Amino acid sequence: MELCLRFGIKRPMRSLPLLLVILVACGDNNAAKNKPDASTSGGHHDAKVFEDAKVFEDAPPMVGDGIMEAKGTADGTGLTLPIKGVTVTYLKPQIGSTTNDPAGFTIQHDQAGPALFVSVDPSTLTPPPVVGDVVDFTITAMTTVAGQKRATAIDTASFQRTAQGQNVDALAVDVSAATDLVTALDTYDARVLNVTGTLADDAGTSGTGFSKFTLSTAGIPSNTSLQLRVPTTLVASAVMTQGCGVVAHDVTMGRFNATAEIVAFNAADITLTCFPIARAAAATSTTTATITFQRNIDPTTAMAANAFTVNDGTTTSPLTVTNVTNNVVTVTTPTQTVGTTYTVTVAQTVQDAQGNTAAAAQMVTFTGFVPPATVRINEINANITNSCDLIELRVIADGSMAGFKITERVGTAASDLNFTFPANFIVHKNDYILIHENSGSATCNPNTAVSETLMKNQYLAAMFAGNVDTAFDFWVADAGITSTGTNNVITLYDPTNTIVDAVFLTQDPTATTGGSSLTLTQAATVAAASQWTPAAVTYTQATFNAAAVSDIDGTGTTMNTAGMNSSIQRINDADTNAAADWTTGAGVAATWGANNAGQADIP
Repeated sequence: MELCLRFGIKRPMRSLPLLLVILVACGDNNAAKNKPDASTSGGHHDAKVFEDAKVFEDAPPMVGDGIMEAKGTADGTGLTLPIKGVTVTYLKPQIGSTTNDPAGFTIQHDQAGPALFVSVDPSTLTPPPVVGDVVDFTITAMTTVAGQKRATAIDTASFQRTAQGQNVDALAVDVSAATDLVTALDTYDARVLNVTGTLADDAGTSGTGFSKFTLSTAGIPSNTSLQLRVPTTLVASAVMTQGCGVVAHDVTMGRFNATAEIVAFNAADITLTCFPIARAAAATSTTTATITFQRNIDPTTAMAANAFTVNDGTTTSPLTVTNVTNNVVTVTTPTQTVGTTYTVTVAQTVQDAQGNTAAAAQMVTFTGFVPPATVRINEINANITNSCDLIELRVIADGSMAGFKITERVGTAASDLNFTFPANFIVHKNDYILIHENSGSATCNPNTAVSETLMKNQYLAAMFAGNVDTAFDFWVADAGITSTGTNNVITLYDPTNTIVDAVFLTQDPTATTGGSSLTLTQAATVAAASQWTPAAVTYTQATFNAAAVSDIDGTGTTMNTAGMNSSIQRINDADTNAAADWTTGAGVAATWGANNAGQADIP
C-alpha cells in the first residue's frame, strides 16, 4: 500500500512555517482482490458519511424518554416535546372538577421515575391506551395545577402504541416506610406506588366527588398532609372507616399544593382490613341503650347469645339485642340508676357486614339514663343598668338540662339571646338557674366569673360579684335583653327543640305600634305550641300587648341595691301559660335563687 498526498495547508506560526500534510491510504492498485472502502456505484464516496453527520448536527437525537425534559419545560402551548417508549401506568376517569380532576393517564419509564400526568382523556386517543401499553407521542402544552406539573395537550396524530402488556407492578415502589412522601412531593409525583397504612380519621371532603382520609404509615405515622384520596362513592361501597387497614397497590401519587395524595379510583386498587370497632354507648331510657360502631354490623352475630353483656360495677348481666340498624345496635338493659356508670362488653364474635371481627372483646361505657328535667321561667329583669340583665329558671322535676335552650324573640338576630346548656348538666327539683347577661362587661362581671355546672356554690359570691350561692350561675355573652321601646318573648326549649315554657313581655300594654316584628313572629310560634294564651295564629301589636306581661322596662335598675331590685316574677307554683301567672308593673322585690312570694318547695 502506498501513501498519497491529498492536500496540504500552510499557515504561519510565529517564525516557523507549518505544513499540514494529510496522508491517505490509497490502497494497493495492483492488488485486484482488494475491495473499495465504499461502493462507487452512483457516484457515492466517503463524503456521504460527512453529509449524514450534518443531519445529526442540525437535530440532535432524543436522549431518554422525554419525561424529565417535559417536566422541566415552562408552562405554555405550541410546544414540541417528544415522549418515547413510556408505559401507561394508570387511567384516571373524570370525576368532579374538570380543572382540578380531569380525565387522563400517567406515564413512567423507570421505577425511580420521573413520571407525568397527562390530562388528556384516554378515550379520545386512537388506539385508546390501556394500563401496560408502551406509547410514543408529542406533548404540545404543559401547565401546573395546585403544584402538579401536567401535560394538557398532545399531538394526537403522533400518538402510537409500540407494545402492550408491560408489567406495571415492576415499575411500582413500596413507600410504606418512606419518610419523605410529603417533603419530597416532586420526587414521587405521578409515580406508580404500593403503600400499606391505616385510615387515621373519618372521611372528609376533598373536592367535588372525592373524600380523603389521613393515611398513617410506618414511615409517616401522623401527618394530615399525607392522604388517601378516593371517590366518595368508593367510601360508601367499600365501607371505608377510621381504623381500617389499607393496602393500595399500583396506584399513583398526586398532590394538592403541599398535600401528598395517594389516589385510588377503583375498588380493585385497595385491600381493606377493617374491624367492627365499638365507638360509643348511650342510654336512651331507663331500660334501653344503644351501642354505636364504626362499621355496619351483621345482625345475626349481634343477636347471638352473650354477644353483649353489661356490668354496673358489681353484677354482670347479658343484654338482649332488640334491633340492629346499620352501625347502631339497640339493647334492653336492667333498670338503670341515674348517674351510675355501666360498662358494655362486646364479644369478639360480633362481626361487621363484611364478616370482619375485632382482634379482641371490646368495652364501652354509658351513664345511667337521666330524663330531661322539667323547668320553667321564674323571674326576669330586663332593665338593669349596663345591660347586666337576669333570667331565672326554676326546676320542677329532676333530670338533665343538656341541650336545653333559652332565647329572646326568634333567637336568630345578632342582638338576641340564644343560649344552649352544656352536656352533663344535671339538676334537681327546687334548684334555680340564674342566667347573667353581658358576661364580657367589667361592670356586669368584674371578677370574670364563669358558669357553674357542678354545684350551686361552685364559685362563691364572696369571690365573684353577681353570683348567687343558692343558684347555678350561668354567664352568657349576649349584651342584654331588648326592653326599651319594644316588646319581647322569652322562650325555653328542651333538647328536642320543643317549646316547654315562654313568657310574653311588653313595655306598654296600650301601644298599637312600635313593636318588634321578630317578637310577633315568635309569639305565633309559642302560641302554636300551646305555651301561651290567648293564642293567635297571627299577632298584631295590639293583640300581643293585650296578652303580655308588663312592664318590661319598669323593673329595678340594679341587681341587689335596696329599693331598686324589683323584678317580674311568677306569683305561685301554677303554670297557666298566661299573664295572670306573673306580677306586673314595677314588680316586687327580687328573689334570685329563692322561691317567689306565693311559691313553696315542691315535695
